[in-house]
Amino acid sequence: MEPRADGTLTTKEQYMSAVSELAAVLDQVVGLVDSVDEQEWSAPTPCEEWDVRAVVEHLLDVQQRFLANLTAQPVRTQPSFGENAQLLVSAFSEEGALERLVPDRLGEITGLTLLKILMMEHLAHGWDLGQALAHPPAFDEEVVDRTIDFVQQMSPKVPPALRRFDDPQPVAPDAPAIDRLAARLGRRVSA
Repeated sequence: MEPRADGTLTTKEQYMSAVSELAAVLDQVVGLVDSVDEQEWSAPTPCEEWDVRAVVEHLLDVQQRFLANLTAQPVRTQPSFGENAQLLVSAFSEEGALERLVPDRLGEITGLTLLKILMMEHLAHGWDLGQALAHPPAFDEEVVDRTIDFVQQMSPKVPPALRRFDDPQPVAPDAPAIDRLAARLGRRVSA
């Protein structure tokens, strides 16, 4: 997308960019899920209460819940992880999807905010899977940095009873963006 002469993107271009970024993150996580072999499903993850299978099941649940919220339609089938990711990208790509107000446990939020939460979930749990499988995903640093900014803006707005991540952990300021996000969301990141 080419910025305008003043260097900014139109709202429509920003929305298209956000959906493209989500698609790229989902592709990375789908690749991780598709690479899991039979014995790795029970491997522990940095998300201490969940093994690989539980992280993937959680992400699939999040995908299906968010898809139902965004489209106001119940999820009628049980698509594969990759198929569900494609359904999400298609739903977010629809005209007006990112401006639409949708229900969420935080209240009514815009489709764009829902997309950013979904992005955060997949980046964080993609990091968990990458650590468990010894195959860290190559997420775009700028996308992760924007997600860190989003988390910092949203965290104070989320009531303690609704928080799903642990307290931030220490991390080197020059660590890769994905490690800084993981630490921000309560993961212990090795130096």
